[in-house]
Amino acid sequence: MRGTMFEVLKQALRARQMTYGDLAARMSLSEPTIKRIFASGDAKMSRIMDICDALDLPFEDIVATAKRTIVRPVQLTAEMEAGLAQDPSLFFLFILLHDGMAEAAIREEFGLSRNALFILGRKLERLGLAEVHAEGRIRLTLAHPVKFRRNGPLHRTLRDLNLAFIRTVFDQPDGEQSGYLTQSRRISRQTARQVMADLRNLNQQLSEMARQDQLTVPAQDLQTYKLCVAWSEMSFPAFARIDGEAPKP
Repeated sequence: MRGTMFEVLKQALRARQMTYGDLAARMSLSEPTIKRIFASGDAKMSRIMDICDALDLPFEDIVATAKRTIVRPVQLTAEMEAGLAQDPSLFFLFILLHDGMAEAAIREEFGLSRNALFILGRKLERLGLAEVHAEGRIRLTLAHPVKFRRNGPLHRTLRDLNLAFIRTVFDQPDGEQSGYLTQSRRISRQTARQVMADLRNLNQQLSEMARQDQLTVPAQDLQTYKLCVAWSEMSFPAFARIDGEAPKP
């Protein structure tokens, strides 16, 4: 198990274009010591956790990748969600940071100054969602996937974001990496339950694949994608209208 974890850590080093010397400097150790640890592929869990901390990698993600286990999402407190709901910029920053987007890329994407990002980071810190380090780096305190309340403080923000995304995808042609799929069929409740289970499995698979990519692929080679699925029994009269005979004049 530890050997597999070190293979994942090696991939993470390559993805960050870091050397053993770079890691040694962050951990205040000698480069030969780091090389020896990685060469043996064996160390105390406390040492592995120190390496993860130096690389700013969640220890749980390293374990999940090594064991290919499922990492369960956590739910924010109602107070945290309310704080994010009051400031959409704060919510979107939290989403991007949690998805692994680099701060430099966020600043460039949105035209933010370092000071503006620092101020937002301090707001996340006051909500208990992040720590702002001396050099201004923002580190989220939640490593697990996050699940928001459907009818919580962020309900309207999440609804508007997802509906806007669906409209955008609907209006553009399908391709190899994106597309809009829809159909309605008359099926049994058993089949409906199976489809829902398959969709949940697909969502979980995407989560695990994304976590692996973020650990092993250089940040500049990653792009944000979004999966938005709605599946439910449908009553056509609630969404469509079929007129009968035209009224007599």
